[in-house]
Formats: sequence, C-alpha cells, structure tokens
Amino acid sequence: MKKFLILALIPFLYGCSSSDSAPNYDDTFAKDTHGLDLLTGQFSQNIDQIWGVNELLVASRKDYVKYTDSYNTRSHISFEEGQITIETLTNDTSRLHKSIVHTLLMGSDAKGIDLFASGDVPISSRPFLVGQVVDNLGGAINNVSVANNFAMYLIQNKLQTRRLSNGKTVQFVSIPMIANHVGVRARKYLPFIRKSARQYNIDESLILGIMQTESSFNPYAISYANAMGLMQVVPHSAGRDIFEMKGRSGQPSKSYLFDPEKNIDAGVAYLWLLKNEYLQGITDSTSMRYAMISAYNSGAGAVLRVFDSDPYSAIAEINSMSPDQVYRILTTRHPSAQARNYLIKVDKAQKSYRGAR
Repeated sequence: MKKFLILALIPFLYGCSSSDSAPNYDDTFAKDTHGLDLLTGQFSQNIDQIWGVNELLVASRKDYVKYTDSYNTRSHISFEEGQITIETLTNDTSRLHKSIVHTLLMGSDAKGIDLFASGDVPISSRPFLVGQVVDNLGGAINNVSVANNFAMYLIQNKLQTRRLSNGKTVQFVSIPMIANHVGVRARKYLPFIRKSARQYNIDESLILGIMQTESSFNPYAISYANAMGLMQVVPHSAGRDIFEMKGRSGQPSKSYLFDPEKNIDAGVAYLWLLKNEYLQGITDSTSMRYAMISAYNSGAGAVLRVFDSDPYSAIAEINSMSPDQVYRILTTRHPSAQARNYLIKVDKAQKSYRGAR
C-alpha cells in the first residue's frame, strides 16, 4: 500500500522582486516543490505508535484517508488509482463493517471534516461515491441498507489480512472503483466549471485538465504546501490575490476553499490573473496556455525567468518562439522537475477533455 508523508502545513514562500516598471506577477503561488518529508506532530506520533514505522497514511491531493476507533481503523481512497482500502487493527469486524458503510456513504462536503482526527464522517443522503463504485451485484450503493449488505458480503467473502512490522495483524478489504471513476467525478462539477469558464473567459478543458492533475476531482484534497480543494488553491498567496481582485481583504478560509463552487471560482480567477496580468504580453494563445499551466504550479515569475531574468525580455523571448519551442523549453529547462512534469500532465489531461489539437 502506498505510503504518504504527513502534511506539514508550512507554506513554501517564493518571493519575487517587483517594481513599477515590471509586470505584476507573484511567485508566492508556487507550491509543493521540494517534497517536504517531516514526520512531526501528534498525528504522526499516534500513527507510528499504533501502526508502526513505515505505515503512516495521511490525506493528500489525490488520497482521502480517515482514521476512526482511536486511530485503529482507517479508510483510504486513492482517487488516482481508483482503489478503496479499509483496514483495522482490531479483531472486531463490526468496526470494519461500520467504516465500510461510512466511507461508501460519505458526502462531498469537506467543510468541517477534520481528516487528522479520529472519527467517522457523517453518512450522507447524497453519497459522493455513487456511480464510482458498485456492490457485488453491480448496483449503486446509495443508502444504508445497500451499504450494509455490501459490507457484510465483503467481510464474509473478501476479507484479507497482513502482518505489520510491529507484529500486529491488519484485517482489510479492497474495493475497486469503476473504470471511468475520474469522469464520473468530473461531471459532478461541470455546472461550476462552466459558470466560471464563462465568467473569466477560460477554456473549460483547461480547467478540467488542471483539476484532474491537481486533485483527481477529490473535494477533500489538501497538500503539504497547504493548498486546498479541487483546484489546490493556497490561501496565503493565490487566495490573497484572488480576494484583492474581487475587492475583498484578507484571504479565503479553509471552509471557503473546501466549498467546491468557491474553490473552482478561485482557481479559475487565478488563471484569469495569470493570463491578463502576470503573463500579460504573450501574444500566441497556445504559448500563453503553456505559460499559464506552468505558472499555476510554479508561479509566473519562475516561468518568465526560464526565458530571461528580466520579465519584459522574457515575454519578448517567448513571443519570438513557436508554441512548440515554448513547450519544449518549459518541459526541459524549468528548474523545478515538478513544474516540468506538471505541464506535460495538464496538457495531456486537457487534450483528453477537448480532443487533440
């Protein structure tokens, strides 16, 4: 089972110098670029003590992880791999049964849910996973009765065990999601995506490509750079810029960014800022798209510095190149390997939503 480093809510700040003579860009949107591997805090200590070393699982951008039973039972949904694993250290399968039901019937509202505390998420009348996973009869799991029956089936027929390095035995079940689970989640957010696309004049396929790459449409997504929600908006940087654009002071709260509609609006508003302010002057629409994608991950200043230390000269250099040249440089010369790969991934995902250019 894949292991994840605990979130360290210590934002990565990438300062940039600016002046009245330079374009207004902000590097502080850069996030998730150094692979922070600090295992600190009470949360990780709880897991290490109970599950043993090398068994730490925590929520991340594309993984939902929730502990219950004083951290002795946990649910893990890999939204990228399409796999649900629910496991317990207890010999009481009723706890496993309960966790299966609560996981299958959890809602899509991440506001108020503490993924680092032990406790079940509420059962929802509109379960988020409906359509993404089916029971042993191939039917939708949309109420307590169906979920209970499926949980009983899994425990009776699919229960597995494994031994931890500390000698404890884990009982678990694995539930595969349907083949097109990503598409099912994407459709849930299309009304919000289309609304923001019209408001900010941003291509729907670009929004979808970024959302898939950032979170795989996981509404509970959070990163160790403190980016939140479907479009992984960092409150203290991009969030402040967005609020300033909207004439608001301060920065968006956790509750604000875990609201899917507001999160999508914030992410698309930031794309508008990249296009119309921070990267303003790039004339070719495809080159602009490549620059926007890269800047969404690493910051506009970092993108421009790939071409020249002076932002005006950088934009002139980009405009002297073909879009293919811009793409090649951003995917080979950007100092951040993550940013290089990010452009490749988003471009590929965007094409899957709109068809190849």
